[in-house]
Amino acid sequence: MRSPTLLALALGACISIAPFAASIIPHGIVAAPAAHADESSVAALPDRAEVRALADKGVAWVLDQQQEDGSFFSGEMFRLGISVFSVLGLLENGVPHDHPQIQKGLEYILSHQQSDGGIYDPQEGLGNYNTSVTLMLLAHIPDADADLIKGAQQYIFGLQNTDEDSIVYGGIGYGSRGEGNEDLSNTSMAIEGLRASGVPADHPAMQRALQFVTRCQNLSSTNDLEWAGNDGSGVYSPDSSMAGGTYHDGTVDRRPADGGQGGAAELQGYGSMTYALISSFLSLDVAPEDPRVQAALNWVTEHYQFDINPGMAAQQEQEGLFYYYLMMARTFDLLEKTTVTTDQGENDWRRDLFATLQKRAQILDPDSNTPRAFWINDAPRWAEGIPNMTTTYMLRVLARIHDSLPE
Repeated sequence: MRSPTLLALALGACISIAPFAASIIPHGIVAAPAAHADESSVAALPDRAEVRALADKGVAWVLDQQQEDGSFFSGEMFRLGISVFSVLGLLENGVPHDHPQIQKGLEYILSHQQSDGGIYDPQEGLGNYNTSVTLMLLAHIPDADADLIKGAQQYIFGLQNTDEDSIVYGGIGYGSRGEGNEDLSNTSMAIEGLRASGVPADHPAMQRALQFVTRCQNLSSTNDLEWAGNDGSGVYSPDSSMAGGTYHDGTVDRRPADGGQGGAAELQGYGSMTYALISSFLSLDVAPEDPRVQAALNWVTEHYQFDINPGMAAQQEQEGLFYYYLMMARTFDLLEKTTVTTDQGENDWRRDLFATLQKRAQILDPDSNTPRAFWINDAPRWAEGIPNMTTTYMLRVLARIHDSLPE
């Protein structure tokens, strides 16, 4: 559990926000300095207090969103999912597990456990996401119910595609769309939740997931699918990419594309999925020097930027931007690296990402004793137009930036 921080929170009237539209060092990555090392060469690196101050504003805003039933969103769609992410973001930022609002949120979340072990709302779907993130937050709860955790793990195992003849073998999907609809976003989330709850990387289900993840990469030396290129990037699924692809006649179409016979000759990778790819490899104990990780790191080094989700079509490059930030922070946190070397020199991802979050933060009551902050994406796809969702993503990012900085 991350180090607790005392939060001076005056919980006043709830802010009403209307629902919005719904070793060997890898190439380009430099090892993190020791806590006492001189970091003067890295300009404007924030200190922990500065990061904590912004995170506390986000924490205050999220706490203000709690409803009477314990949820953290007043809308009908995504209420449980947003609540699960909210509690996790609060816990990762030092809000104690026995805080009354955490306890109330947990009661709401766990009231949705189903007879199959999953934690989800049948009307909402998203069984894998909600169950996986619940496993992550339960890792912060002392003496969490072992039977509940085991049931949740078994539910996720049951979602895995085990058809060895399927190109999406080993993948995990939403839980409501049936076999054959597995994707890297869901699988990455499941891997993180299962690992956080104690499932080892050599578990048979995790090794099946590794085969799926490998098939989500543009790397023909390890991906046996016909469409695989060689730039190392990650795609949404072994049979599709949200960023489009290049067809056999040379036509480039940046709309979502299918791979395989009759589909794109090569699927286009993009930033959020490439970071999800790397973090999944690392969570499954694939070494940083593995060619799959190296190839993906080379791609993100060449596409190191914060204003877009690189690889997406020009008219769609803002979509999934905050999830991109989350996956970036998770990846570099797992690598325990701080610096990315590009053509412009060394870049500290913590400095650059924190500056981005500062710029994009919407600050409320800045002169009060308890200023609040939230984040929202003007491109509303994938629920990023709902500030309750994007703010929880950014709390998780800030926790990783904070904990990687020298004390």
